[in-house]
Amino acid sequence: MTAPDFYSELRTLRLERGLDAGVEIIADRGWDGLSMTEVAKRSGVPRQSLYKEVGTKDDLGRAVVDREVDRFLEQVRTGLAAHPDSFEDGISAAVRGVLEHGRANVALAAVLRPGHDSGLLALVTVHPDAVLGHANSAVGALVGERAPEALVDCVVRLTLSHLVQPSVDVDEAVDRIDRVVRGFA
Repeated sequence: MTAPDFYSELRTLRLERGLDAGVEIIADRGWDGLSMTEVAKRSGVPRQSLYKEVGTKDDLGRAVVDREVDRFLEQVRTGLAAHPDSFEDGISAAVRGVLEHGRANVALAAVLRPGHDSGLLALVTVHPDAVLGHANSAVGALVGERAPEALVDCVVRLTLSHLVQPSVDVDEAVDRIDRVVRGFA
């Protein structure tokens, strides 16, 4: 058995600490309040190491968005895995997991906060592949042949809509999306 690569683990730890500190700063001060110097102070990771691991402030923002998208996609994986024999029930569980995770997600709250920084929202909306494209591709790969591409796109877009502008509670949002999925199938 081979031992884990110490330096690889160290790089991963530095990156995670930097991303965690970045999210804290964005939540506290917004995108404009984020600086690599402040990230270094909060994370305990030397500034030069941050630049080496992450790059620029914009790169850090993209890395935060990518990590958060991956966390949302883990909710999709979990929901689908909980119902391997029923695509519709799996999608409902996945949507519920995503919406519940979103209600407590600090990074998402910072993006959606009234008076948000335009730089932060631009990371999510100017490059639609950062969220929408990534989510469509990942969910499409997870469901495979069980659903047409158009259905996957509809479910992803509806779920994102309920994340960004929640107008009903999670139960009602899941019910609405479930009706679309079952009507489509």
